[in-house]
Amino acid sequence: MVLVLLLAPFLCAAEERTATASVHAGFLYPNGVDLAGYTVEKSISDNVYYFYTFGFPSLAAAGLCYYADYEGNGLSGTIGVGIGSVLYASLVYQWKIAGKQYLKTGAGFTTGIVYTGAYPALSYEHRF
Repeated sequence: MVLVLLLAPFLCAAEERTATASVHAGFLYPNGVDLAGYTVEKSISDNVYYFYTFGFPSLAAAGLCYYADYEGNGLSGTIGVGIGSVLYASLVYQWKIAGKQYLKTGAGFTTGIVYTGAYPALSYEHRF
C-alpha cells in the first residue's frame, strides 16, 4: 500500500504513455514466475516500467521492472507481488531475437505458497 502511494504521481503520469502488451512462455517468466501468460507494461521513465501479468500457474502479479534497454539487449531487474508467487525479484539478461521478440535468461528469488527459494528464468516474449 505504501509503495502504491509513493508511486502514484509516476503511475498517473505514465497513463499518458503507450502500454505494451505481450505474450510469454518458458520456465519461468521473470515478471510473474509462470510458464505462460499475458503481460501489460507501461513506462514510468525511460528505463522503469510498471506491469501487470496474468499467467499459469501463478494466476496474476504486478510490480516494477527496470530495463537497461527496453527495445534491445541488456539487463533487466524485476520486483513484484502476486498470487501464487507472493513476493519475488529477478535479474535477467534480455536478448532481442527479431522484431518484437525477446529471450530472457537469468534467475530470481520467490516467496510463494508452494515454493520459497531461487528459481531459473528462461522465457520467450512477443510484444505487440
